[in-house]
Amino acid sequence: MNNKMRLKRRVFELFEDSWDNESVAKATGVDESQVELWWDEYNIQKGLEGLSDDPEQAAELLEAIQEFNQLKREELDLYEQERETTVLKEKRSKVILFKKLFAFIKNHSQGFKWNYSEVLLFVKKLKTLQEQTEAVCEYDETQFEMLFIWNRIVGLIDHLEQLILDKEESDTIKFNFDENDILYLDEALEIVDFDEEIEVESEEEQQLNGILEEEFTPIKY
Repeated sequence: MNNKMRLKRRVFELFEDSWDNESVAKATGVDESQVELWWDEYNIQKGLEGLSDDPEQAAELLEAIQEFNQLKREELDLYEQERETTVLKEKRSKVILFKKLFAFIKNHSQGFKWNYSEVLLFVKKLKTLQEQTEAVCEYDETQFEMLFIWNRIVGLIDHLEQLILDKEESDTIKFNFDENDILYLDEALEIVDFDEEIEVESEEEQQLNGILEEEFTPIKY
């Protein structure tokens, strides 16, 4: 008996003990949508047990069951496809925002002075993007690496927080990134997107244009 069959048998045993689908899913680690399919199958089997003396009625019920299960599988497949597309679009939106933030900081990192509060605000935006990226990747480090931008965000947050050490709210912070830092930003902006099958909507890009310029006012020194 393979692992899936053992797991299915365990799920059926829990059904026998009157467990609900959500509890079964949590206890076994099986996706709740799969548990629901097995719940239907379990009920069907229980129904067939009562029809052992009527082969014709049992055959009709079995055919109806097969059709029902096929519809459920198709519904589950469609749900998974829609979910994958939604996740990819969410990741794409994080990539777009990442590019905007990094392009802005690159263009205002050499010979610019920032208000202390604006540096804090920029760090806050980066941390928010970091948290959103972690959430859309379901806190899976492998997914972080696939999305690639996560480590870049963490690195830039560390860099900016070093600049504001021992500074106060009234201070002005001079940015003078060295060549390696600029190279780091350049390389970060050359990332290859993993989700080329989803076309970038220009409207989504345009909605972000000018937003950072309205919030931040770094000037040359």
